[in-house]
Amino acid sequence: MKYAMDGYDLYLIKTNRFKTVEYKVNIRIKSERDNDIYLPLLKRILISSSSKYDTIKQINEACALIYDPYYSINIVKSGHEDIISLTATFACEKYTEKGMNDENIKFVSHFLFEPKVNDGLFDEEIFEIKKSKLIEYYNSIKDHPRDYADERLDEEMDYLGYKNYTLDELIEKLKTLTNRQLYNFYTKIMTEGKLDVFICGNDIDDMKDIVFKYVKYKESRKGIINHIISQKDYNIKPNIVIEESNNIQSNLIIGCKVIDMSEFERKYVFPVYSWILGGGMNSLLNQTVREENSLCYYIYASRRGVSGIMKIYAGIDGKNFDKTYDLIQKQMDKVTQGDFSLELFEGVKKIYKSSLISIEDYQDDMVNSFISEIYTSNDSIKIRKKMIDRVTVDAVKEFSKKVHIDTTFLLKGDS
Repeated sequence: MKYAMDGYDLYLIKTNRFKTVEYKVNIRIKSERDNDIYLPLLKRILISSSSKYDTIKQINEACALIYDPYYSINIVKSGHEDIISLTATFACEKYTEKGMNDENIKFVSHFLFEPKVNDGLFDEEIFEIKKSKLIEYYNSIKDHPRDYADERLDEEMDYLGYKNYTLDELIEKLKTLTNRQLYNFYTKIMTEGKLDVFICGNDIDDMKDIVFKYVKYKESRKGIINHIISQKDYNIKPNIVIEESNNIQSNLIIGCKVIDMSEFERKYVFPVYSWILGGGMNSLLNQTVREENSLCYYIYASRRGVSGIMKIYAGIDGKNFDKTYDLIQKQMDKVTQGDFSLELFEGVKKIYKSSLISIEDYQDDMVNSFISEIYTSNDSIKIRKKMIDRVTVDAVKEFSKKVHIDTTFLLKGDS
């Protein structure tokens, strides 16, 4: 059920499957290069304190009084939008005591809407501590080869409409970032973003009045941002970047673009294609590259439908790069030719249907599935169960012609 509130929309998702309530507040802004400077630091500051709770001790004491809700603030990059998302899960007052729904919404809303501010700035001590910790985190990414390789591929592969900052550039930008700049950015997104509230649970009819009390937001964003990124071009000669490292294992990531993908392909054919290619133990990549040729420690494909890209991840021995790369290309060609078993094809569709059934067993998955319907025009679970049967072998073959290797990054270890 949808309610038009004062500057935002409220969605109530009623279900009696859970004894908890999930409360999610999303603020969507247009994805831009400089957001990567501000958002990671902003989320760390917002979750650390509020105007009402100065210290971790005070926060913990407040949590204990309302049956210890789980809550977090995260940043989600999704297509053309960046989303700052406050999520909380707490026991329904039906199983605790009357008034707890109100107390929990009030408690967690403070972090996003009423941060600890002094003289028009975030608390200076918290700002400096969190900025230092974030710089420390960026410096440590190189100690995590797979994460570092993923960051480097994103730097080299232009698929967002703007060029990503490198890690070194982000660190330098953070060092000079001021409290005033960050607070001005916070003020901007709190007045120009698109805010949505989602509440999932049983006995939530009173939530409309509760949310109205604690979510004060005057949205000014005009028009609709097309959430989906449609890739139009790619490197005809794939860009291959090799960087030496001191690690034993090498980390390979192949970035692919899907050109001019239709809505039906994005929703249904792409999942089937990616699973046939590299979605499980029976996939072409796993069976051929890993099992038959022993060229990698792991290999899998991961799709991002809203961004129109797919990544193939593999842990390999550096000296086997050429063989592995060639064999991956051959497996992609196999899909184009329809050279895969009907058993694999039907098995993938069964996995898809099973994943839809399991969504309703997890509250967060249920909420996120509903959000995908709002943001990306995904179909309901009921419709998806039927539509997946319309995917044919020929549809997968035709779709595979639209998938092109664009950029490859190899973090080459010293094997």
